[in-house]
Amino acid sequence: MIMEEQKTFDYEKFLKHVLNKTDLAAEIMHIFFEDINSFTQSLVRAVETEDFALLRKTAHRLKGSSLNVCAGKLSELFLRLEGIGKTNSVEGATELIGEIFGELENFKQEVRNSNIIDN
Repeated sequence: MIMEEQKTFDYEKFLKHVLNKTDLAAEIMHIFFEDINSFTQSLVRAVETEDFALLRKTAHRLKGSSLNVCAGKLSELFLRLEGIGKTNSVEGATELIGEIFGELENFKQEVRNSNIIDN
């Protein structure tokens, strides 16, 4: 089985999810960005303190949130981070969080380019 490569932001799919209601799309995206800013700090704290339960729980939540806004690559990264948390280890987590921050910047840029939200 060949897996389809995930997009950073699937604009068409996201609009379909919100029934082409651009005001709803903007509201959902604003909530996502508010949530992700606070929860990514929780991820960093979880790794620093080796709090595996917090790492799993936060990565799981962000994986779902990323799927809701059609951020496929982000959701895959959060899935990998959730898996690390399930091993009761933080090995590789710091590097993966670095990848997440990089992909988050790519996602933000694609959202800005789509004009869903104001810059």
